[in-house]
Amino acid sequence: MTAKSDGERDYDFFISFSNQDLGVVQPVVQAMDEQYGATCWFQEKDSRAEFVDAIMSGIEHAGAFVVFISPHSANSYFVLNEINHAVEWKLEHEDFKIVPVLIDPDGRDISDPVYKRVRFYLGRLNITFYKRGEPLEELIRKIFDQAEYEVKGDTLRQSLYHHSLSESVRLRAQNEILRDFSHEFFQKYVTAESYILDVGCADGENIALRLNGLQYAGLLGVDIDGGQTERAAAAHGSDKNEFRTCDILSDEFDDVLSDYTDEKDIKGFDIIHISAVLLHLSDPVKLLRVLRRFLKKNGYLFIQDEDDGANLVYPEYKFFNRAFDIWADSKESGDRHCGRKIPSYLSAAGYKSCVLAKCGVSDVGLESGMRTALWDIYFNYHLWLAAEENMFYNPVKTNRMIEEYKAEYDARKEEYDEGKIFLQLGFLFFVAKK
Repeated sequence: MTAKSDGERDYDFFISFSNQDLGVVQPVVQAMDEQYGATCWFQEKDSRAEFVDAIMSGIEHAGAFVVFISPHSANSYFVLNEINHAVEWKLEHEDFKIVPVLIDPDGRDISDPVYKRVRFYLGRLNITFYKRGEPLEELIRKIFDQAEYEVKGDTLRQSLYHHSLSESVRLRAQNEILRDFSHEFFQKYVTAESYILDVGCADGENIALRLNGLQYAGLLGVDIDGGQTERAAAAHGSDKNEFRTCDILSDEFDDVLSDYTDEKDIKGFDIIHISAVLLHLSDPVKLLRVLRRFLKKNGYLFIQDEDDGANLVYPEYKFFNRAFDIWADSKESGDRHCGRKIPSYLSAAGYKSCVLAKCGVSDVGLESGMRTALWDIYFNYHLWLAAEENMFYNPVKTNRMIEEYKAEYDARKEEYDEGKIFLQLGFLFFVAKK
């Protein structure tokens, strides 16, 4: 299989590592090359100063930068220089991807002090974890996925899904903490006869988590990105789980839903689920009107979205207000006060019943790992990586806030870890009927 390059790209991946980890890294790179045709810039030893021009050129002419993180590479001057240049290159090239792979032989987490300098550049959660004994196939697929590459036929190509690095990091943390947020409503309303529509299904993981352990008749997931729906089908597709590619604001969406209901010989869907989608739409009422036509008379519409007005923090440090203001200026954050508008959107679309079933996700009662995931939704290192991705409307003002935020970060995080800060994030869950 031959991988293809775009424009000036000579390599799919630049491989950064310590030569002390060659025994782990070399088989991975070899399989990427021989099995998938990926072109890799890879030299089998640490990169020394005499190769600096070649190294910089290799990074700049690759589609993605893959760094294998271990105690050896975390303390390698040469690897850290490569990471630094990759981060600087990404600042000016939005499509350039950075893929850190943790290969710690002793199972240490990225939060270990040995990784402090690496963590400064790359954050905590944008990490691909390699478990010893894991098949190389699984690791390579993780690398391809994070670099937004797809294996399509005999070609390795980049995906259409263009979330930035920091946004993909944030969404991963968000999915982790919210996986149980709405599960109780699925348990209550989903029956063995239910047909379910998931709008904006992405890779299918969110709806799969919510339906885990439940009996139902059929699921249709719809997303605008074909690469995502392909992944959803590969991971969760079955006789009763279908995933289709479609723009939900186009006329095609109506045809997709009509075709599905005709094929299944049903009058509509018993459950329609839409999570973190409305805040990104210019005309949410248009979508809600279409969904109302395909919702059964006694069916339920589940809407999960965000509203920064429901964010609560105590003590009230400026640190947290800065974080919320930074996200509000992001080009990818959507309408930060969408949640409060949903009842009016539903009314305008013709729905007669709307209940705010749940408001806010807090750290109270969460075990340590979930408390960390809650923090990582809006805080942690990926917040200032956003500045390097040119994702702000007012970069001068917002970058100044980021510097102030960074200066206070360690102190606030330590207090949070010690249980001295109460945190609630403004996620809202509505249940509506026709």
